[in-house]
Amino acid sequence: MSNESQPMSHEELVASNAALKAQVEYLAKEVAKLTKIKLNALQASDHEDDATTSGINKTRAPVHEGSDFKVDILTFEGKNGPDEFLEWLETVERVFYFKEVSDEMKVKIVALKFRKYACTWWNNTCTKRRRNGKELVSTWTKMRSLLKK
Repeated sequence: MSNESQPMSHEELVASNAALKAQVEYLAKEVAKLTKIKLNALQASDHEDDATTSGINKTRAPVHEGSDFKVDILTFEGKNGPDEFLEWLETVERVFYFKEVSDEMKVKIVALKFRKYACTWWNNTCTKRRRNGKELVSTWTKMRSLLKK
């Protein structure tokens, strides 16, 4: 066997190129699968319930948008009194102001922070709106007004 490489024919180059493309596609799919698995694992760990007596769970998930600071929003379970709810909502507003979060993202982030009663309430609210032919809540103003009812 000789160590000298011989020029590849056009057909060999095309076949080699196709094989490389197939390998790249396979690797891209594998990376996507692994990324999804990792994301699901992170979300599952965020959704685990702590045995707390308070309606506000002390586990925190970071909100990253626009700065190098790590700012957390507490989860909300929905069984607190009005004063604690308003304090939680004010904290959320301050974080959003600091991080310059878009209106649409505010709704998504807060919905992710709901646990237990609050999560059930939000799911029921979304289901009722769909059933009644209303648009899903997409603005922070609308979500905040529904939360304060």
